[in-house]
Amino acid sequence: MGQARAIAPLRGMHALRGTPPSSGMPPLREQLSGRAIAIAGKDGHPHVARPINATDTGALMRCYDAMTERGKWFRMLHRLPHLSEDMARDFCSPDPERDLCIVLEGDGPLKGEILGGARITGSADGKSAEYSVTLRPEAEGLGLAHKALELVFAAAKEMGYTRIWGTIHSENGPMLNLAHSLGLHVHRDPEDAALMLAERKL
Repeated sequence: MGQARAIAPLRGMHALRGTPPSSGMPPLREQLSGRAIAIAGKDGHPHVARPINATDTGALMRCYDAMTERGKWFRMLHRLPHLSEDMARDFCSPDPERDLCIVLEGDGPLKGEILGGARITGSADGKSAEYSVTLRPEAEGLGLAHKALELVFAAAKEMGYTRIWGTIHSENGPMLNLAHSLGLHVHRDPEDAALMLAERKL
């Protein structure tokens, strides 16, 4: 693959540098692995998007600790004050064949830290993938969650998934609004009245 280029449907993202020689991965995942995609917030500041890796364990634990208690509860749907090292290590080791987790790198005072990220977890049948997104409070309100999810949705389609879905607590207004803005169909979870399902075809 030659010089990295912008992915047209993913507004606000642009290439930083050329990608490495072709690895056989789909183009979008290859660009991510080559650190060739950045996501710009509403302030115009770009943040490198790249796949999570095993060295991110400590940064992921600190990212989670930086979240509000309500934000942690909405993310996990149960009370979890801290990520254990084992849990963080598992999050940092997605299945390379079925899953993808991207993180957004911080800079300035947060250089070396993770601002947040987005994830897809593929089903065993290879047809659908569950999505999730997380941001530190410092990164909220910049449109980064929307763009990060656009990115992993596009990657999910490249990976052959035909449906994306997520579970959202019914009181999590910002996440419900985000799902609507991404064109997902949001409806009550028939198995849990406190939850909403957000889904769409790819």
